Amino acid sequence: MSGLPITAAHLRELVARLGALGLRAPAGGSLTLALTDPDGALRATATAAALAGLARRGCPEHRDEQCPCPVLDRPRATDGYPPTAAQRAFVTTRDRTCRFPHCGQRAGWADLDHVIPHACGGKTDCANLCCLCRSHHRLKTHARGWRFVMDADGTLHVTTPSGVTRSTRPPGLDRRPPDPPTTAETPPTADPADDPPPF
Repeated sequence: MSGLPITAAHLRELVARLGALGLRAPAGGSLTLALTDPDGALRATATAAALAGLARRGCPEHRDEQCPCPVLDRPRATDGYPPTAAQRAFVTTRDRTCRFPHCGQRAGWADLDHVIPHACGGKTDCANLCCLCRSHHRLKTHARGWRFVMDADGTLHVTTPSGVTRSTRPPGLDRRPPDPPTTAETPPTADPADDPPPF
């Protein structure tokens, strides 16, 4: 969907495909669907019942079948500290595990952490929340010298006190190499033609 709105027409098509597949939640369980763009970035999460309801209702302002208005997107930011249930579903679906480099603790056992602390003006928004296991959440919160930066696509850059930066991407984005973190000072790149032999 590449930044385009997720419309009722998109959802009607998706609900029809899901019905054709016979996809159902297991007995006593739940089924959350993840809608991604072509690059694998998560755009929205919803249950099959919620998708069907949005597809039926359509846009509240227009009743046209081909209305271009969005009816589904990622959850809105909130002023409060604790993430909403919708934000929790979105972030845990996007991250799946603790986002600290080389940690594989499941998201179900992780805390939702404000990358920019709420007390320092960080919003309770999916673009500022990531899953961290309790150990890495405490490291980020209490250890000095660590730096955490998250890009809009959910890529998390963790810089150690010694200056080493490691980046983790949400699992759907793993097929593309991460962009380097943005900093105020980017070192100049050397021209390969200036390198003396041997190359």
